[in-house]
Amino acid sequence: MKIIKSLCFLAVIASSACNQPAKQQQETAKAEGVSADTAKTTAATQIADTAAVVKAYIALKDEFLKSDVAGVKTAASALEARLAGIKGCSETAIVAHQITEAGDIKAQRESFLALSKDVVDLVKGGKFKSAPIYVDFCPMADGGKGGYWLSAAKTIENPYFPEHMKECGSVKEQIN
Repeated sequence: MKIIKSLCFLAVIASSACNQPAKQQQETAKAEGVSADTAKTTAATQIADTAAVVKAYIALKDEFLKSDVAGVKTAASALEARLAGIKGCSETAIVAHQITEAGDIKAQRESFLALSKDVVDLVKGGKFKSAPIYVDFCPMADGGKGGYWLSAAKTIENPYFPEHMKECGSVKEQIN
């Protein structure tokens, strides 16, 4: 229930995109002659879209905890649709699509590493007025290079090694 409440409050996130910071988006809007009202409406849409991305990302991470290839594909498809709705996130949506096409959990997790990096950057670009979102890190992921993921709970549940090292990792940052 706490996770659901956290995600519901994400609608208060400030405008951001996968590869275009909020300030840069505002400058682009001014340069394109967009009115202040239009810019506010766009920002509100962006906030809702970003909140939907976080919710879909957490659902995907939870499917990785189950190591369910079909469930991961379904959740990645939902995340892809959410990412496609955000200006500047088309490349990240492509990575989510790669997860839907992967034939095994290992390949899906490899794509999840890249996806997580982009989504973490997206969320860090927002300003939260909600329960925290945690940036977690596993030093063993990616062949010992390490990998990040987002979580709505402070407890570590490692999506890269849920069978053998579910509690491997640490909270590196709290976003709120």
